[in-house]
Amino acid sequence: MFELLLLIYLLPVIFVAALLLKLVLWLVKKIFQLAGWLIKHLCVLVWKCLLLILGVIVGARCINRSPDSR
Repeated sequence: MFELLLLIYLLPVIFVAALLLKLVLWLVKKIFQLAGWLIKHLCVLVWKCLLLILGVIVGARCINRSPDSR
C-alpha cells in the first residue's frame, strides 16, 4: 500500500521535474543562440565602423592635399 501511494505521489512530481528540465535546457539553448547572434552582429558592426573610419581618413587626406602636390 505504501509503495502505491508513493508511486501516485511521485509520478506528478517526476512529470513536473521533467518539464522544468526541458524548459531549462531550451532556455540555455536559446541563450547561447542569442549570444552567438549578438557576437556575430557586433563583429559585423565593428568591421563596418572600421571601414567607415578608414574611408573618412583616406578621403580627408585626399581632399586636403594641395593641387600641386600630385
